Amino acid sequence: MWQEIIYPVAFVLLVLLPAPLLGNYLYRVFEGKSRWLAPLERATLACCGTDGREQDWKSYALSLLAFNGAGFGLLFLILLAQGLLPLNPQQLPGLNWQLAFNTAVSFMTNTNWQAYSGEASLSYFSQMVGLTTQNFVSAATGAAVAIALFRGIARQQTTHLGNFWQDLVRFCLYVLLPMALILALLLVWQGVPQSLSAYLPFHALEGQEQLLPLGPAASQIAIKQLGSNGGGFFGINSAHPFENPTALSNWLEMVALLTLAAAMVCTLGRYVKDLAHSRAILIAMTIMLVLGLCLAIGQELQPDPALAHLTSEAGNWEGKESRFGPVLSSIWEVATTAASNGSVNAMHDSFAPLAGMVAMINMLLGEVVFGGVGAGIYGMMLFVLLTVFLCGLMVGRTPTYLGKRLGITEMKWVVASMLVMPVGVLVIGGITLLMPDSATVIGHDGPHGLSRLIYAYASAAGNNGSAFAGFAAADSWQCIAIGLAMLLGRFGYIIPVLAIAGQLARAPRQERSEGDFPVSGPLFITLLIVTVLLMGGLSFLPVLALGPVAEHLSLLGGAF
Repeated sequence: MWQEIIYPVAFVLLVLLPAPLLGNYLYRVFEGKSRWLAPLERATLACCGTDGREQDWKSYALSLLAFNGAGFGLLFLILLAQGLLPLNPQQLPGLNWQLAFNTAVSFMTNTNWQAYSGEASLSYFSQMVGLTTQNFVSAATGAAVAIALFRGIARQQTTHLGNFWQDLVRFCLYVLLPMALILALLLVWQGVPQSLSAYLPFHALEGQEQLLPLGPAASQIAIKQLGSNGGGFFGINSAHPFENPTALSNWLEMVALLTLAAAMVCTLGRYVKDLAHSRAILIAMTIMLVLGLCLAIGQELQPDPALAHLTSEAGNWEGKESRFGPVLSSIWEVATTAASNGSVNAMHDSFAPLAGMVAMINMLLGEVVFGGVGAGIYGMMLFVLLTVFLCGLMVGRTPTYLGKRLGITEMKWVVASMLVMPVGVLVIGGITLLMPDSATVIGHDGPHGLSRLIYAYASAAGNNGSAFAGFAAADSWQCIAIGLAMLLGRFGYIIPVLAIAGQLARAPRQERSEGDFPVSGPLFITLLIVTVLLMGGLSFLPVLALGPVAEHLSLLGGAF
């Protein structure tokens, strides 16, 4: 089929082509060189009570933690008190505290894990004031951390990394708001609802009366994709015909979920004045994305052995929307897990075992294959530093990155960050297997049950938010445990990244020499990919072998 070649190539090109131009715009925004909304920016910063004075890494981190803590508290109260608040035409009650905790943590950490169905559980007020607001500011938080790291690398002999409040406001005002407005209007044009009306009653074909859910969906869907959030307005996310009604809306949403993440890589090149270095990182990310696309699409074009006798259609159509089919569903699956997005246009639980493993690997690597807005590039920068450090040790030289010596302090923080995913997935997730009701939670006692568990905690610790169906996400213990994994996955990276930025900013810059390890070119790209795959994925080989690999082998053996 021609789609299996044309569609992936078109998708990769649509993501990469705008990246340099948009990356340059982001640099101008964060450095105050784009001022077309200056009056609104000044008024917003005045409301925040800041004068824009630059902060060291500890002050930057404290501001970030205070802001995110306040956002969590406000959203938690909104969800608990939902039944008493306005814009609730269906009179939906408030959530229980475990689910409210899980949801508030989820949207504050840019995970958007949803242990509920949006149209059946949340009012318009909760969706707009609570969730959509967090979609903006959680994405801006990730971008701000990345920019602080870029400044730390680019500057020397200073403690200043910028001002968190200024970076947050600028990214929301100059980037997210205008882009989300344009995308929301395009989605409304394609048929996505944007309404405050109550749900409409109608009679189904069988004669019974049902309710047609409406709501301000387009505005939330636009920012969920652009901000790599992923939380759906409706329960089945972008597989719902109201969230994703046409082929064009599918392409708009699919490309939007990686656009800003790719652009942030180019922004790095502007800060460090080394565009070749940022291109090398972008190429490494693209190679890993393409490898995932090839494996996932190849697997999904094979017929499901259990259903092959029922259809003449090529490919695995189980759990797929007929509007999109196996190819577009596979592209979305790989892209949404390469980014920390988590939106879905198909049921990931129905993918072939190895195609599902691609999604798991993307998340287990820390979602650095483009990753989330800001989060992807600062996660990848940890691997860049590790690659440079290891290569420096192999040739017997003090490791140097872009003129900055990498010392023991920086590498301690890098190693600490490498423990986040193993602890979040293997330790916290492993506790679930020790619980008396573990079989009920994972819903399957074979390899697929383990795959569901690993996917769920990889999604939580990777701040992704997608899941295999059948996992009891609303279980009280799972709400708390997955909430803890999401917190670890978010701030377990942010704090080390800001600490490293502070260390690098204080260091003097040295003249580059011929002996320095080159951070561009084929050798660097190859070693970076190897480091990501080995260091990022080595801890998870046993569970991958017992989960998706064992399931694939059982399918080949005739066990469905």
